[in-house]
Amino acid sequence: MTNEKRKKEINITKKTVVCSLVIVGVIIIPLLYSVFYLGAFWDPYSRLQDLPVAVVNLDEGATLNGETRNVGEEMCKTLKEDATLKYIFTSKADALKGTEGDSYYAVIIIPKDFSASIASAKTSKKVSAEIKFIPNEKRNYLATQILKNAVDQIEISLRGKVDGEIVSELCDQLRNTPVQLGSLVDGLTLLSNGSATLQSGASELRQGTDDLSAGLVTFETKFNTFETGMSGAQAGATQLLAGVDALDNGIDKLADGASNLKDSTADIDALRTNAELLATKTQEFNEGMKTYTQGVDTLITSVQQTGAFLGSYVKANPSLLSDPVFAQFINNLNNPTNTQNIAALKQYTASLKDASEQIAQGTSLLASGTSSIPQLKAGIEALASGLADARDGSAQVAAGADTLSSGLASLDTATMRLGDAGQQLSAGAQQIKNGTATLSDGTSALHNGINSAKSSVNTSIAKANTKLNALDGLNHYVESPVTTEKDPIDPVPNYGTAFAPYFLSLSLWVGALIIFFAIYLDADGKFNLLSRNSDNKLLRSFAYLLIGLVQAIFLGVLLKICLGLEIDHLIMYFGACCLVSLVFISIVQFFLVFLKDIGKFLSIALLILQLTSCGGTFPMETVPKFFNIMYPFMPMTYSVGLLKEAISSNSGSNAWFNFIVLAVILAVFMTLTILFSVVRKTKAQASF
Repeated sequence: MTNEKRKKEINITKKTVVCSLVIVGVIIIPLLYSVFYLGAFWDPYSRLQDLPVAVVNLDEGATLNGETRNVGEEMCKTLKEDATLKYIFTSKADALKGTEGDSYYAVIIIPKDFSASIASAKTSKKVSAEIKFIPNEKRNYLATQILKNAVDQIEISLRGKVDGEIVSELCDQLRNTPVQLGSLVDGLTLLSNGSATLQSGASELRQGTDDLSAGLVTFETKFNTFETGMSGAQAGATQLLAGVDALDNGIDKLADGASNLKDSTADIDALRTNAELLATKTQEFNEGMKTYTQGVDTLITSVQQTGAFLGSYVKANPSLLSDPVFAQFINNLNNPTNTQNIAALKQYTASLKDASEQIAQGTSLLASGTSSIPQLKAGIEALASGLADARDGSAQVAAGADTLSSGLASLDTATMRLGDAGQQLSAGAQQIKNGTATLSDGTSALHNGINSAKSSVNTSIAKANTKLNALDGLNHYVESPVTTEKDPIDPVPNYGTAFAPYFLSLSLWVGALIIFFAIYLDADGKFNLLSRNSDNKLLRSFAYLLIGLVQAIFLGVLLKICLGLEIDHLIMYFGACCLVSLVFISIVQFFLVFLKDIGKFLSIALLILQLTSCGGTFPMETVPKFFNIMYPFMPMTYSVGLLKEAISSNSGSNAWFNFIVLAVILAVFMTLTILFSVVRKTKAQASF
């Protein structure tokens, strides 16, 4: 073998190896793009324990539910046990300095009044407890968002714990409510007993006021009788005075007559007649005197009874003495002089009665004694002696009558005052009667109301005891009163799986670009069939499709095996990868082969435009309107949709629509490629 032949074979072998490496490279590069990029962000939340966050506890503690606690320390202890993030407990100065630098991504500061603010929940001045979260967004914005979610979870957990403690204390207080209501029932029982006693007393008071009112009516009746008697007594006293004067005159005349009687005895018949007349008149006088003495006795008895009644009444009602007129009347009534005058009047009346009896007897004897002069003389002498005694008695009667008249005048004045006082007392007694009736009705209503309240409270206690059973476990319930049951449709396990359709599409587009930039645009022309100067352009077009198929299969297998991509429809998944690769190869091929430099620009521009217009990352509703307009015209829109249906869809309901759209795009661009290739070939042959 000659050296030239050997060199030629070496060059061919070297060219084959280089071409193979280039082909392998253009196949592997998009694979690496997907594997490395997706692998880096496959499940970032599983490695948060390496994310440093500074924690500063400045809490000074407070009294919660009767015990001294430091909720900040309890929170720090919980964070240590949780270990979701790399919590570093340090000072405030170090935390702020480290967060401003590169030591920490954020700092959590628990203020000194944290426990005190939580304790204020049971006071009227409630203060929300605050935790300061200070992230360094410049360092890594996504990290601060992740940390914010973690802090939000801490806030939710802490809020549930605080709510549980507050509700626990509230439940304890509510459980004491029946006990306190029991004390209220005891008080109501005592109040009920007291109101019963009050009701009984009010009834007795009402009965007493009724009796008082009736007694006052009786008193008023008797007082009216007394006033009538007083009027009669005054009239009788006047008549008595007149009678005493007449008696004196009569006694004088009788004495003169007795003196002259002796001289007149000559005429016995006239004497007898006169004696009989005298006996008749003295008898009438005696009967009048009896009536008079009976009236005086009745008057004295009425006065004494009235005095005794008023004395006992004043003792029973000493407040009446507050009236000075009535008090003066009582003093006058109890004046010993009046008592003595009444006693003297009684005595003189008795003497007058006896004298009248004696006169009556004397005249009777005179009448009977006219038959005998000696007896008459003796009678006349006795008459003269009796008349002397009668004159003395008459003088005493006159003095007693004067005293009686003065006493009756004073008694009349006092009686008038007593009448006024009695009227006032009667009016007051009526008001008292009305008031006690109202009081009795009120105490009855009060007693009934207290018993009703007691019954209602007992019923409330029974209901409260029944309903308080609902408080059992409430403090634990409020720590997590609402839970979210996650039952997603077409669930996605992690970020990597969620972004796989997007990065698969992106990788296959980049792969198509690399294939044509590395092979078709190769300046050295190492690939005869695949180069720009290929003699069989139709075969070249399908050869690129074949490379795209190999690239898609390798990419699908690599994601499945290396990253553990969970796929719901495996056959659809590989079919989608192949179809998407063929579509992108056909588009890039048409642009680069037939549109030259404009095609290069369009391939890159379309890639850039599709990054934000295919809905692979953020929802289309959150991006500007221009990209939403472009959304239905982007091939990646349907590639991402088809791969989502293959990877994470249980139903695959939209798979056929996306498949058909991609198939139509493939058919359109391959048809254009074939037509342009035929036209070029025809032109080339015609030029020769």
